[in-house]
Amino acid sequence: MTSQTAKTTEQSLAIIEAIQTLGGATLEELTDELDRSRSTVHLHLRTLLDEGYLTKEGAVYHIGLRFLNHGEYARSRKKAYTLAKQTVTQLADEIDEEVEFVVENNNRGILVHESFHPDTHIPSKERHLSTSPSAAGIYYYLHSVATGKAILADLPEERVNAILDESGLPKQTAQTITDREELLADLEAVRDRGIAFADEEYVDGLREVGRRVMAPDGSVIGAIAIIGPTYRFTDDRFRNELPNILTEHVDTLEAEISETYLDDYRK
Repeated sequence: MTSQTAKTTEQSLAIIEAIQTLGGATLEELTDELDRSRSTVHLHLRTLLDEGYLTKEGAVYHIGLRFLNHGEYARSRKKAYTLAKQTVTQLADEIDEEVEFVVENNNRGILVHESFHPDTHIPSKERHLSTSPSAAGIYYYLHSVATGKAILADLPEERVNAILDESGLPKQTAQTITDREELLADLEAVRDRGIAFADEEYVDGLREVGRRVMAPDGSVIGAIAIIGPTYRFTDDRFRNELPNILTEHVDTLEAEISETYLDDYRK
């Protein structure tokens, strides 16, 4: 964060984040949570409420639906994101597994599109994701998921170090890589093979195979991952079959992006 920031905006954003984290909150709860004066918090709440960014049910404030418009605009602004959604759906239908498209945002990975396997009910994954039907918009630490590793592997070294300096290497499971040198070695392997693996590193019992999606100018758009439980992701399928299928689909996606939407990355 730079030294020159709008403190009023920061306070409004902190209130929004707290309301979502708490699953709705009263004025008193927000005052305690944020350690701000009651009058200051109330002023922000009233402004956000008047503008439709919050809604109020009794004494409890909740996130308003106006955010939905902004989120959908952000998700569809780049044509590549729409093409990625089609790839996610096609891939999930073909292999009957969960597939995600993730983009780096503010040094974290944000889930943009997902297609869930109807028979997967992993409690630990559900808790990490969301209680809503769609998990779009949730954040991941990049080092603990296959999409994140795939993205990090194609970023400049100074950018990777800046991300790790800010986000750290939080431990998600016993298998999460929490040593920087070990992670950097893993990223080097990802670059060599073009595929990232996460073996129970984000959620126990879950394996992920990821590959980055490149823009026509050589920058990283995001990454797509195939995700499933260890009992379905046996070693040969995990290490060979799924990476080959994923690579084929991502290569096709990149060709479509390059052929049709080059102007999208000149804006």
